[in-house]
Amino acid sequence: MPLNYSNFKKNLENNFFYEKKTKIAVGVSGGPDSLALSILLHQWIVKKKGTLIALIIDHRIRTESLFESLQTKRFLISKGIKSKILFINKEKVKDGKLSQARVNRFEKLLNYCQKNKIFHLFLGHHFDDNLETFILRKIAGSNFEGLNSIQLITIIRNTQVVRPLLFYTKKDILSFNKKIGLPFINDPSNKNTKYSRAAIREFLNLNKKMRKEINKEFRLVRRNYHLYKKMLYQILNLLIIDAGFNKLILNAKKFFRLNYELRENILVKGMKYVNNSNFQIRSKKIEDLIIKISKLQNTSLISNKTLINRIDDKIIITKG
Repeated sequence: MPLNYSNFKKNLENNFFYEKKTKIAVGVSGGPDSLALSILLHQWIVKKKGTLIALIIDHRIRTESLFESLQTKRFLISKGIKSKILFINKEKVKDGKLSQARVNRFEKLLNYCQKNKIFHLFLGHHFDDNLETFILRKIAGSNFEGLNSIQLITIIRNTQVVRPLLFYTKKDILSFNKKIGLPFINDPSNKNTKYSRAAIREFLNLNKKMRKEINKEFRLVRRNYHLYKKMLYQILNLLIIDAGFNKLILNAKKFFRLNYELRENILVKGMKYVNNSNFQIRSKKIEDLIIKISKLQNTSLISNKTLINRIDDKIIITKG
């Protein structure tokens, strides 16, 4: 499916619910993906009589970052798109790590949206990003939940994060940019193979046959994820002794009869339930929690603002 305004609008409105005269923000790096998204969102929001602000992050990792941020801002203003540069504190980038830069950028965007009461934040992740994430998580030994990778819409800290370009490949985006003559900035770190994501990207570009096989596997996981999720909730229901507002009591004997992966996912689902939250928690942290509650009959643990009590044959999960 080629990327154009008609297809973008159709995919967006089929999957994204919004209020009248909606207020949205888009994270812009100056690269081809985020600039294409900004142009498409601007065209869409004008017709919806809403407002859009493009948030440009000066990550301060490369010396050119300020110049590139200003260049991107000038371009967006020339297209009638309101924009603002957000600066990362130098103390947060002293190690120069890309993973830290991504965290800093995301935190800055979320904080701005919360402060300015913007509920919808759009990001330019595309299908190829998702495929790379799938491979990285598979290498790291992620479970089925993790292999589902980047989601179209997620709620994080009361902000709805939307990624409408997940329907399109990098090739689709570059083709769209070329068609409308859209200039963009090339970040050299995207091709630096000392970074895992860039190394995987190069591998996929050089191995078309392997890319096709991985693509097939990834799509299979995505297609069957809803069945996996349904199964998890059915298993969770079998374990529940009692449930209430911010409280869940599970049968410990039944819980420990499950295999490790199911235990991990059930515990995360329980923690999300009591917190009414879509928080993320590292697999290692969950593993440590499960080991502790399996060894100790009567214990209390706190993790991610969640209190977990093991009392005899009950696992009691409450909001901390």
